[in-house]
Amino acid sequence: MTNKNMPRLLINKELKDNSTIELNKSDKHYLKVVLRLKQGDVVNIFNGKDGEWEFIINNNKQFNLISKKKIRNQKKLNGPTLYFALIKNHNLRWMIEKATELGVKKFYPLITDRTNNKKFNEKKAFLHIKEACEVSGRITVPSLEKITNLKKILEQTKKNSDTVIFCNENRKDDFLHNYLLKNINKKISFLVGPEGGFSLSEESFIKSYNHVISVKLFDRVIRAETASILALSVFQSLKER
Repeated sequence: MTNKNMPRLLINKELKDNSTIELNKSDKHYLKVVLRLKQGDVVNIFNGKDGEWEFIINNNKQFNLISKKKIRNQKKLNGPTLYFALIKNHNLRWMIEKATELGVKKFYPLITDRTNNKKFNEKKAFLHIKEACEVSGRITVPSLEKITNLKKILEQTKKNSDTVIFCNENRKDDFLHNYLLKNINKKISFLVGPEGGFSLSEESFIKSYNHVISVKLFDRVIRAETASILALSVFQSLKER
């Protein structure tokens, strides 16, 4: 098995030399039943803090893992923050997975005037993050913050001297690409609304903050989840040049 196809697991345990770890029921089922791994097989393990390690499955009964060697040093958690209004669950899952793959640093779910889905399952959302990190080869783990509102995040970003890029639908705004060409090294956050966009009062409130930059992403109206992924894709394409 090549390293590219090596099974990877994100776990919440310390990783170090000569350590033995026991997996939770879900991860054990994935390796043993889904992937049909057995004693002596290698699994790559990471926790977002201690780098990535090769572990060997110790025995078929207990199915615990023994550390073999460190294969990647931990990277610093970089990338933009994504402030997003809650959307329908199946669209939300897709957005979280793809945003994780594209290097988002923090997720902030928002309740807005036009939010249809006001229920947010943090446990499920983190499982989507976990799976996306494992599959994509990502070694850092984005944080998932508590549900908040526009006023709190705008005051917080103003205090932190962030640049909030408001992904608006106004055709008079300049394209995100043009703004980032000259400002790619700023501390960037993206703000994306719900299905139907922000209300007029919310839009006026957002634009009242001078650290908010209103941009357009496309010359057509796109779905909320598409807007998040497009914004992150444009950012990464310029950041990695």
